Amino acid sequence: MRFKKSSIDNVVILIPVIMVFVGEILSYLYPSLSSALKVITCLILLFPIWLKIKLPSKIVFFVLLFLVFFIGAFFESYNYRAALEEGVRYFFPIAVLFYGYYNKTKIKLFIYFIIVFALINFLVQLHSYYYYYIDPQRQWFYLRYFIESKKEMVYWAPSTFGVLRATGLMIFFGAFGILNFMAYWLTDFYYFGKYRKLCLCIFFVGVIISISFKTIGFFLMLLFIKYFQKLKYLLLLPPILIVLFIMIGKETREPIIEAATIRLELYVTEGNSARSESYRVMFDEIKSFNLFGEGLGSFGGPASTKYDSPYYDEVGFNWYDTKILATTDTYYPHLFVEMGLLGALAYLMIFLSPLFLKRIHVKKLKIVLIVYGVLFFDSLFSYSFNNLVILTMTLLFVYPIISNREHAVR
Repeated sequence: MRFKKSSIDNVVILIPVIMVFVGEILSYLYPSLSSALKVITCLILLFPIWLKIKLPSKIVFFVLLFLVFFIGAFFESYNYRAALEEGVRYFFPIAVLFYGYYNKTKIKLFIYFIIVFALINFLVQLHSYYYYYIDPQRQWFYLRYFIESKKEMVYWAPSTFGVLRATGLMIFFGAFGILNFMAYWLTDFYYFGKYRKLCLCIFFVGVIISISFKTIGFFLMLLFIKYFQKLKYLLLLPPILIVLFIMIGKETREPIIEAATIRLELYVTEGNSARSESYRVMFDEIKSFNLFGEGLGSFGGPASTKYDSPYYDEVGFNWYDTKILATTDTYYPHLFVEMGLLGALAYLMIFLSPLFLKRIHVKKLKIVLIVYGVLFFDSLFSYSFNNLVILTMTLLFVYPIISNREHAVR
């Protein structure tokens, strides 16, 4: 049996992508091994030696500009080990963006990989549901968090309202939601095979069963915008849901009200959460015109908690009831505090630079903005810009979409 050279090349191109997902699974099973694998994968994504491609001058300029601030933030750090561990993470999104550019002609390969991988995750989730409901004891897919201060691993089922959040092979429900989000829109824009409608239905359900509220909210908003003329009659849905909510039993209604009230108090009315605290700190730094930051590893990230950054005490940071978290679960405060206003803006410009390469067709611009939108929106409430899996499902597609000669894959 003879293999075509193109098939072998495609397998080689996908190896680092597959390593990203393997590394994420290992992070819950063997954390130390996973960290090493992520660094190796990052280097492979940055420097694929089998490819000889020059990068666009615009992205090179923004990377060099960022490196100036990055070096300054490194030496500003209170602890060089913390700075090194956190500094590596700053290169994760750059590596993924570069790899997308190196393989900008491989859009079909990446799209079909995500579609197939999302379908596999959906099947795995059905298996997980089965074992969760027949035996609710610890399962392999339970979330695992290593608490550095206590040197112990904490396990719990990713459930809410008594319903298991879908994780599939992704382990994290947020990543599962974004995987299905991306698979849905990539299918919608690029796949026109006979299983198109079935795939769209599966990925729609996949986003919903992740019960990742931010992803679901952003997803439904996009669907409403796209299908407004067809969905305008759904404006009748809210009053219908209110009536149904009143009619359901008290035992079902009270837990829902309690959960909604807690989230409203945490994030809107009172802001009693590490997330809201982190934004308070960020805005205080911006108001004080801190242009160059507090240094790498000082705030927000896992290195800051691992090495007991003194910055938390300096700003009177309140973790409330989330002291077990390794991060503040918000990316932008971490970025703006550590890198300062100028460094943070230079960093973000690296990822927006593909938009400045050339004129982009409207259809391409729509899907690129969807990709950027889910990543930047999710980062308001999580550490998406440091998550290689989420980056691989989003930033990897930016250059291939822009460079694709066709408006759609048919």
